Amino acid sequence: MSSLHKSRIADFQDVLKEPLIALEKLRELSFSGIPCEGGLRCLCWKILLNYLPLERASWTSILAKQRELYSQFLREMIIQPGIAKANMGVSREDVTFEDHPLNPSPDSRWNTYFKDNEVLLQIDKDVRRLCPDISFFQRATEYPCLLILDPQNEFETLRKRVEQTTLKSQTVARNRSGVTNQEQNIKPQFFAFRWLTLLLSQEFLLPDVIRIWDSLFADDNRFDFLLLVCCAMLILIREQLLEGDFTVNMRLLQDYPITDVCQILQKAKELQDSK
Repeated sequence: MSSLHKSRIADFQDVLKEPLIALEKLRELSFSGIPCEGGLRCLCWKILLNYLPLERASWTSILAKQRELYSQFLREMIIQPGIAKANMGVSREDVTFEDHPLNPSPDSRWNTYFKDNEVLLQIDKDVRRLCPDISFFQRATEYPCLLILDPQNEFETLRKRVEQTTLKSQTVARNRSGVTNQEQNIKPQFFAFRWLTLLLSQEFLLPDVIRIWDSLFADDNRFDFLLLVCCAMLILIREQLLEGDFTVNMRLLQDYPITDVCQILQKAKELQDSK
């Protein structure tokens, strides 16, 4: 480990050990990349994404509260209404005459459940195709919900829904076609949709994606900065795009040629500073 890297780790530790975190200082440090040693990146992301407050003294209670909220979301959104295990502390509520799977009432829990399916199915698809060869995206979290993980449970989990439900929504196109060019009819939405909705996670190797996310999360207007990153990607291959035909440009944007994400982030920062 170089002395410069050790110095950066020390800078982060100094900021994070304060009773009240200096958010602007943390943003400034994180924008240039967060060290992964000692759980620094995990902690910094939690603070930058407002998962944890700036007051260190409240972290323990907030974490407990957030985990309970997570379990609550699972019970409300993932577990099929009307089915529960009494021996796991959840009272059973059978299907009633007033509320049942065929109830068309907008106030029906079942009606809400089926509407949630469409969103949840899309989330599941996105997570599965995000680096599917890496086990991290296929395993349970550190704080799983036993109601979901118990193989003997009676609940219809999200994975079972995906396996059993026919998707009604149109599958998101996996292509990343080229830049705006009326003659070639290459429209930005064909590649921008993928870049933006998946936060560039399909364009680079995972370590590089995480490095980009360090800068995105550190920016107070992170989604505006994401647009600038995408613009920087196009600017950096501008000459190639202008010289290429439809086929060449499609290939460029399907397999982005620049692997140095720091160069892309630097160009995006220049665009931001020039506004």
